[in-house]
This record gives sequence, C-alpha cells and structure tokens, in this order.
Amino acid sequence: IDQNGHAFDKRAANALKKMLSDAQAAGLSPIVCSSYRSVEKQTSLFQDEVAKQKSKGMNEAQAQKTAATVVAYPGTSEHNLGLAADIVSLDYQILDEAQKNTPEAKWLKENCSKYGFIVRYPDGKSDKTGVIFEPWHYRYVGEEIVIMAESRRTNYTIC
Repeated sequence: IDQNGHAFDKRAANALKKMLSDAQAAGLSPIVCSSYRSVEKQTSLFQDEVAKQKSKGMNEAQAQKTAATVVAYPGTSEHNLGLAADIVSLDYQILDEAQKNTPEAKWLKENCSKYGFIVRYPDGKSDKTGVIFEPWHYRYVGEEIVIMAESRRTNYTIC
C-alpha cells in the first residue's frame, strides 16, 4: 500500500489508500507504522512484550496475561488478517494514548467510517475488548457494516 512495503488485504487496500490520501489532502501527515503481520512477526512482538513484563518482576503467567492486553496473542491479531493498520502522525509516532490528540488521529476518528474503518480498541472499552485503548489501530470492516451499525444504533463503537 505504500513505498515502505506495508501490505494490506486487497479487498480493503484501496479504501485505506483513499482514506490516507484524503487526510493528506486535508493538510495532515498520517503514516502507517504497521499493517499486515505474519504470525511469526506477531510471535516475536508478543514474546518481546512478555520479556518486558517479566523484567518488571512478573512471573511467566502474569507477564503473558499483561502482554496480551498490549500485543495480541500470536494467531489472534487482526494484523494477521491484513485488515488492520496502525496509523500515526508523522510528527508523533509513539504508540501511546497521547496519539489521540494529534490532528491526524482526530481526523481519522471523525472520518474513518466513510472508508469502512473503525477504531477497533476505543477509549473506555478495555473491559469489553481486553485490550488497552489504541487510538492508532484501525480495522477495516467495510462500508456496509459501518452503515448498518450506525443505522441500527448497535453497541458497536463506530469512529
């Protein structure tokens, strides 16, 4: 999907490109910092997070449980599907809660549904998702699903 070698499912790649292009046309600088990941890459990321948690004094079980709230367990990541992208501001590339305050994140949150995307791990929903708030994680669900969810006022959190 870009010159940095990021890949995305072909069913959604054009929607992602269009969303990023429109954000750029609005004067913003969104960048994809993560897209499709192999299970092997996910395993490496997960094990790195487990090691980080163990270095804080946690035992293996505690470290794995805590790591799973930050990095999806290998084989369960939406990145493995090729339908999730982590998008950040060129000016602020740290994956933390402050990302939500960037102009790019604000624009994406307001507009992502027009392209078939949702903020997958929204603020205040960690008890339901089991994952920390990730204002950078966008999941393609398709325009039809977004429209249906919005019209039915379901419990889905739409951008």
